[in-house]
Amino acid sequence: MNKLLAAVLASACLIGMSSITHADTYPERGRTLNIIVPFSAGGPTDILARLIALKFSELWGVSSIVTNKPGADMLIGSQEVAKARKDGYTMGLTSVGIALNRVVRDSFPFDPVTEFDSIGTVGSSSYVLAVDQRAPYRTFQELEAASQRSSERFSYASCCTGTYIATEMLKEATRLKGLQIPYRGSAPAVNAMLSGETQYIMETITAVKPFIESGKLRPLLVTGREPSRSLPDVPGLNGAKVPGDFEVLVWWGMVFPAGMPPEIVAEANRTLNSILTMPDVRQRLGKLDIDVEPSTPAAMARKWRADVDKYSKLVKAANLSFTN
Repeated sequence: MNKLLAAVLASACLIGMSSITHADTYPERGRTLNIIVPFSAGGPTDILARLIALKFSELWGVSSIVTNKPGADMLIGSQEVAKARKDGYTMGLTSVGIALNRVVRDSFPFDPVTEFDSIGTVGSSSYVLAVDQRAPYRTFQELEAASQRSSERFSYASCCTGTYIATEMLKEATRLKGLQIPYRGSAPAVNAMLSGETQYIMETITAVKPFIESGKLRPLLVTGREPSRSLPDVPGLNGAKVPGDFEVLVWWGMVFPAGMPPEIVAEANRTLNSILTMPDVRQRLGKLDIDVEPSTPAAMARKWRADVDKYSKLVKAANLSFTN
């Protein structure tokens, strides 16, 4: 029995030493960093992931790849991150949407605070409601009135829970009508809008700004109470005369699977925050209308919990029912 106990203790010590040694040598040059994105390629989260992956490669001397795992309201990609090896070379770039799924689905089988270790936030932005440039609607009020006249054929493109909540809360506060048509990412949602499958779209400014600038989409409002920096001529909810004081914003952050050595989380956080101070990164994010928001891992975890509480109360107060 004593020999067995000694063997168990020795094994535990070796495991502990191995973890410490691994943390002390992290990151190792020449390794491959995999950043998993729970959306399809071409969307805002994918764009951010590729920019951040490039910078991690430069700073750490590693190769980096971005793996897109869309579907099931971010669940497929999120679970892949959560089940990954805890060696520091698999991260996820995710958004507040994974937490908002818990607002609209009581049985949603994922809690980002318990199944992820937060690395840090990247930034935040508004959503924007837009229509095809060829559509006759010049203002939100014109779209609203048209949806009243032809409610049976009106629908909107939406890629995820955040855009869904933003649209349904806007519909609750106004006379806007429209059936949600869900898509597996921002890129297919925008393509559906441009092909005439829906009458309007709710998306991140990051996803639709190129189409606004090229004249393919016309923005009618943003979901902050005031206009955004990059779309100053587009009214916010106040300017569009949307009653109430709600606003719906989107934010992004980097995560590890839960249970990572604290030293590895701290190193990844330091590197991420360093990336977010780079002038070219800040300029790129500014053009995408993303306000850079470096944070600590603990602050990001608190942000998730606070948003679940905030939107749960808003949805309950507005008596909204989500069935998608």
